[in-house]
Amino acid sequence: MTTDAIVNNPPYRAPPPRLVQVKKVSDISPHLRRITFYSPSLANYPTDSAGAHLKLFLPQAGQTQPTLPVFSDKGPIWPEGKRRPVVRTYTVRAIRPAVGEIDIEFAIHDHHGPAVDFARNAQENDWIGISNPGGPHPMLPAAQHYYLVGDPSSLPAIAALLASLPAQVEGQVIIRIDSDQDRIDLKKPVGIELNWIIGGTEKTDEIVTQFCSFDLPTENVMFWLAGEDKLVVLLRRYLRREKGCEREQLYAVPYWREGMTEEAYHQKRHDVMDNLDS
Repeated sequence: MTTDAIVNNPPYRAPPPRLVQVKKVSDISPHLRRITFYSPSLANYPTDSAGAHLKLFLPQAGQTQPTLPVFSDKGPIWPEGKRRPVVRTYTVRAIRPAVGEIDIEFAIHDHHGPAVDFARNAQENDWIGISNPGGPHPMLPAAQHYYLVGDPSSLPAIAALLASLPAQVEGQVIIRIDSDQDRIDLKKPVGIELNWIIGGTEKTDEIVTQFCSFDLPTENVMFWLAGEDKLVVLLRRYLRREKGCEREQLYAVPYWREGMTEEAYHQKRHDVMDNLDS
C-alpha cells in the first residue's frame, strides 16, 4: 500500500521592486538619453532580461525616494499615509549584475511627462524604483529569420534584442527616428538588414508599405512589433489576416498612442493587445 504525498506549493510571489540610484547620464543621440542606475541589490537581477520591459516607480514632487509596495499573496500592499509613485513602463537596455548596474534609455522630446521629465533632469544619486523584468521569456524565441519594426520609443528594446541574436540569423529591421542625427550604431548579425525611416508618425503608412514589400518566410520566423498604436495594429493585422502568421510567431505591443497620455491610453492599450486578430 502506498500513500501519495500531498505537496502544498506556496503561491508565487513576485519579487518586490527595488530602489536604485542614478550613477551616470549619457546622451546617445539628440533624442535618446541613457541612464545607468546602481544598487547592490541588482546582484541578483535576471541576467537574460535585455530587451524586456520593466516598471519604473518615480518619486512624487517633494519626495527624494518613491514609495514602494511590498508584495503579498493577494498582490501589492502600499504603506498607509504615503503617496504612491508614478509608474511607467520602460525597457532593460543592459544589465550588469556583477557591478550592480542597469541601463535604461529614455526618448527625449519637447513634450512633458513624469518619466521624460525625470530623465531630462536626472542627477547623480537620484532615486527611483524598478521592478523585475516582465515576459515573455525569451523575448525572441529561436528562429532563422527575424523581422523587427519600431520607433523611438522601442529603439532601446530593438537595440538590445539585435545584440542578443545569433550571428547566423537573417531578416529585416525598420526603425523610425525623428532626425538623421538620431541614427545610432547597432550591434547586429550581418544577415540582418537595417532600414532607418526619418520623420514623425506621418511616416507610418510608408513603413507599412515597405514592410509589406518584404518577401516574408512562413517558417522558422519571428516578428517583433512595438511602438505607436497605429503602426503596431496595421502591421499585426497584415501579418495575421493576410500572411497567416501564427500567434506564437508574433510579438506585437503598442507602447503609446499619438494624442493620448499614458493614463488615458492604459486600458485602450490592453484592449488592443487582447484582440490579437483585430
